[in-house]
Amino acid sequence: MPLQNEAFFVAELTTVGRKTGLPRTIELRTLYLDGRFYASSANIEKKHWCRNMLKNPSVEIRTGNERFRCLAGRVTDEGLRRRVLSFRDSPPLMDREVFEMVPEGQVSHK
Repeated sequence: MPLQNEAFFVAELTTVGRKTGLPRTIELRTLYLDGRFYASSANIEKKHWCRNMLKNPSVEIRTGNERFRCLAGRVTDEGLRRRVLSFRDSPPLMDREVFEMVPEGQVSHK
C-alpha cells in the first residue's frame, strides 16, 4: 500500500519493552504526514507503547509489506502538535500528546 500524505491508517508499532527489553507490538492509528509517522495519546502515563518509546526511542512501523525503522519522540513544537491533531477528529481533541516517528536517515521536526 503506497503511503498517502495526510492519511490515517492502522499500523503495527513495535517498541522495546522498558522493563523486559523484548519487542512489543500493537496496532495503532497512525498519521503519515510529510514523510513521518505520528500517533497520539490522551494519557501517556497509562499507555505502555508511550512509556516504552520514552525509554527507548527505537521503534518499527509496519504497514502492509512495508517496514520502517524509526526514532520516536514526543512532539514539543506546539504548531506541529496542533497540526497533527487537527487531522485526527472533528473537532480535534487538542489535549492529546503527539509522538513523531522519523524513519532512519531523516531529521526530526519535533
